[in-house]
Amino acid sequence: MQEDLLKKLLETLRIQRHDFMNHLQVISGYLQLGNLAKAQEYTLKAVDSVETFGKLSKIPLPYLQSYLLWLSAQYPQEVQMFMSEGDWQEWQEKGDALDQELTGLLLKLYSAVEDSLKKQDLKCSLVFKDNYFLLNLFFVGEKANINSIINRINQLNKLNASLKLLSVACKENSSEKLEILISLQ
Repeated sequence: MQEDLLKKLLETLRIQRHDFMNHLQVISGYLQLGNLAKAQEYTLKAVDSVETFGKLSKIPLPYLQSYLLWLSAQYPQEVQMFMSEGDWQEWQEKGDALDQELTGLLLKLYSAVEDSLKKQDLKCSLVFKDNYFLLNLFFVGEKANINSIINRINQLNKLNASLKLLSVACKENSSEKLEILISLQ
């Protein structure tokens, strides 16, 4: 897992560098055209994208942080992350075992839906709390994609000794799509 995450982290740095250079070029273009309002608007958008990476850097688990940085850089429109502003003390106390197991679980789960994320057929939100294991995953997408996630969750639930999936709730919304909430404990 270490080698895979190192490759993902290096890819993230490449993506971030490319995005940052692109942001600077767009802002420079607006300034050259004398469009200060657009330059300011775009600057705020660029700051938002950089702040996402800053929030993720607060997670004290290096494997998890590396994977989530990559996921956020790879799928900026499809995967949204919401972080608690707490101190993450309980997460840090669990150390390397928690880090590897939780990261492995997310790697396996997302590998089942990676094609759907690439095609933009699936959206995901991750909500992290600083308290131990308050992590919620929300998936919204077509029924076939959601069914593949449910099958993957059922497989993973049997394999993980210390990670427990508290709930998997499905509901159909008005646009014929499903939403799944997964809480880990």
